[in-house]
Amino acid sequence: MDPLSDVISFLRLRSYLVGGFEAGGNWSVGFDAHDAVKCYTVADGACWIAVDGADEPVFLQSGDCFMLPRGQPFQIASDLNLPPDDWRHYFLGAEEGALVKLNEGRGVTVLGGHFALAGPQAEVLLGVLPPIVHLRDGPESETLRWTFGLMRQELIALKPGAILVAQQLACMIFIQALRLYLSESKRIGWLFALSDQRIGAAIRAIHRDPAQRWTVETLAMEAGMSRSGFAAHFRKLVGEAPIEYLTKWRMLLAGRRLEHGEPIGPIAHALGYDSESAFRTAFKRVTGSSPRQYARSF
Repeated sequence: MDPLSDVISFLRLRSYLVGGFEAGGNWSVGFDAHDAVKCYTVADGACWIAVDGADEPVFLQSGDCFMLPRGQPFQIASDLNLPPDDWRHYFLGAEEGALVKLNEGRGVTVLGGHFALAGPQAEVLLGVLPPIVHLRDGPESETLRWTFGLMRQELIALKPGAILVAQQLACMIFIQALRLYLSESKRIGWLFALSDQRIGAAIRAIHRDPAQRWTVETLAMEAGMSRSGFAAHFRKLVGEAPIEYLTKWRMLLAGRRLEHGEPIGPIAHALGYDSESAFRTAFKRVTGSSPRQYARSF
């Protein structure tokens, strides 16, 4: 698999709530901190959203998509100067797939889903994302708009199996949104380095064969660059040295195997370590706990 698919497959991505709301007139709703990743689109109308930790509020227009990966509290409103109502007043107890109505629901429609990301590996993906990911409507988002359109049809018609279809579409939307953001963003981190042809080739090589005895020189060859040029460019785009990234990825793979009860010796050998002691040292340095302590925690 490609690196993004690798990481998402680790997260055991699951959409556990789909739905949205329709709002009219003047309205404002405040939401508490949340564990899930939220991914929504403004299907009709326009509104504002302000997220704790974000630089400034964002104006959302019809066709825009937004993702909240960090779980910070936020306010969404027709006017952010209005005192926000507690979200429980409208949404607590709403049926799965419902489009909740605010002020009789005319003018603005927001729909999408919440996602559960399991395991400590979630930080590998979510840690490189900002408090709000704003994807503006445009030609590049045609596939995303199409998928949201199918979700809307399912939630309105509510034919047999509609909720399950909507949940699967929500997972597709999450991946499509990440892919679109990846192509547009210039941020630092492994996720954004994938869009660089040369550094992306090195990262793909690491994910393709993590047990390989990679060195900066051999990874530079994969990238088609000089050793020094590759090392500097990798650190600039990813934010860490190539071997640091390699070691962290190996420890994530090791953590998943430990969760499933595999013995330490075979894990160390499968990830390219000559001895268990070298593997144990690397694992504790990266995760902060020994392999045995990590395994016991699961």
